[in-house]
Amino acid sequence: MPFKYREFKIKLTKIGYKIVRQKGSHVIFSDGKNTFPVPNHGSKDISLGVEKQLLKILNLTIGEFRNIK
Repeated sequence: MPFKYREFKIKLTKIGYKIVRQKGSHVIFSDGKNTFPVPNHGSKDISLGVEKQLLKILNLTIGEFRNIK
């Protein structure tokens, strides 16, 4: 099941990422080493392709990402 932006934001902040800036509907996250944009399109889900790219950048599997509490 795809994530919404809000779920992604909560999990990213829990693992140490912070919002650096925003340009339009894309929010830029960074931990000082990795920097990447996450689309914020309101209540729409993040597409599966973008989700896979983000998880690849984070070096996490979907299961590991879901288990972040």
